[in-house]
Amino acid sequence: MHIQTLQEFGEDRFLAELEYFKRLCYPGDWRNTDWFDRLPEIYKTRFVEWFFLVEKQELIAFATIQEFYNGCYRLLTRTYYNPAHRRSHLYYDTNERTPAIHLAEAQLNYLNTYDTVFISMQDLKRRKALNRLASKLDSSWKLHPLMLRTCNEDSTNCFQSVIYKGQDIKLPSLSIDEWKTKKENECQ
Repeated sequence: MHIQTLQEFGEDRFLAELEYFKRLCYPGDWRNTDWFDRLPEIYKTRFVEWFFLVEKQELIAFATIQEFYNGCYRLLTRTYYNPAHRRSHLYYDTNERTPAIHLAEAQLNYLNTYDTVFISMQDLKRRKALNRLASKLDSSWKLHPLMLRTCNEDSTNCFQSVIYKGQDIKLPSLSIDEWKTKKENECQ
């Protein structure tokens, strides 16, 4: 397996893969179905660089880097695994090098210098998965105690669980109790 940037992978191929995954209508993509229409509009302007994990010319996974403010970057933004390469069980072996690990390492190498890098996942339930990911990367990654807002909406979907490395993240936040209360109010 090897990593390619957008220039190496090709913009036309990326757009064709997005269209393919959209038409596939894979049931596991229910949370991200809007990506396939939205990404072709914003992929050049909203993100620092795209990374593609490829094996024998087959796309395994992709993700991008998003700059939140000067020196603060989110890794593994818009991570997508080709459905043919997703795990078939719910628990990752703690030593397995997943596609996300390959992508995150390449993104860290690409950035080289930063004040803060972070990886976020939607929902409170994803904190254990983030801890596993942090342990696979290295011991300098920390689970943030708060839920951080990673998009412009004020919904709980935008207040996400985060692991980070470097300086503390300067983003709006909710305590876990505040997030739970907000989630309950959204569901009413």
